[in-house]
Amino acid sequence: MKICQILGGNEDGGLEKHTIELSYELQKKDIDVTIIAHEKFREEFKGLKFISLDLTKSRNNVFMLYKLYKILKKENFDIIHSQANKATAIVTNLKRFVSPKIVSTLHSYKKNLSAFKKSDYVITVSNKIGEKLYIKNKVTIYNGIKMEDVNKIDLHERYNIPKDKFIICAVGRLSHVKRFDILISSLQHINNVHLILVGNGKEEESLKKLSNKLNVNNKITFTGSLKNEDAKEIMKASKLFVMTSDKEGFPYTLIETLCCNTVIISTDVSDIRDIIGDNNIIPFNDYKYLSNEINKIKDTYDEVNKEFIPIFNLAQEKFTIEYMTKETIEIYKKVLV
Repeated sequence: MKICQILGGNEDGGLEKHTIELSYELQKKDIDVTIIAHEKFREEFKGLKFISLDLTKSRNNVFMLYKLYKILKKENFDIIHSQANKATAIVTNLKRFVSPKIVSTLHSYKKNLSAFKKSDYVITVSNKIGEKLYIKNKVTIYNGIKMEDVNKIDLHERYNIPKDKFIICAVGRLSHVKRFDILISSLQHINNVHLILVGNGKEEESLKKLSNKLNVNNKITFTGSLKNEDAKEIMKASKLFVMTSDKEGFPYTLIETLCCNTVIISTDVSDIRDIIGDNNIIPFNDYKYLSNEINKIKDTYDEVNKEFIPIFNLAQEKFTIEYMTKETIEIYKKVLV
């Protein structure tokens, strides 16, 4: 089986991480994998077949399309796997001129799904993302992560937090859609709590100003951007992970948190309700409700943690890179029949 993975952009994010990890796992399964992507990604795919091509131009750029067409004709792939909207639009523009089957992964909410309707099969990273894609040949395969041992650390010691504080954490880009302002506002009504907020972004200064204005700055540690392994250490050592987002595709932080055996509460984004259950869903834009929920969990923590054990077990079985790869290969086999 000869597979081509195509990335259409040059940013670093969840879909790039997904493509990198999937490609290496496919190679482990003795699948012939080639990646077509921007030159900046060459080192990320070290040890794999890599063809540099800048696909960041307009998806209708004739010169770019012709270069890609020449590569696809020469390489004679069995399947082209386009990752996300841009790559899918580019590849389906060439569908009538090339013979490989096209599998496409939808990573985030998109209004215009016309390109995906031209693919032979579509993988969505959550049910909600794909609910408006009205085609027969689609399936949800959740993002998977590598199951690695995470170091056990003492957050009280590392960040000089008093021992009596109940530590909660949140991880993500500091942007408005993540609604960390709601989480910070909730701290006004919670005693003996400390929030560790991991990430950076354009909202950082406004969030710090809000914490000062509400007089909760002594309850928050802003870590800035951290390596993934450092963020996971914080997730594992925290008592509770809180997600307040207005919108999410299928967040890696959800999987990482559950695989660290950390209790999580979240707004009703992506397929999170299906995974963590109704009782652990919080309303959007309601810091008072969130305050009450965190206080309740803090006061009954042992009981809540026990209720999460089946959820932790399910996550560690289903949300692995190995499981994701196995399910993806099944789709490849299906389109080649």
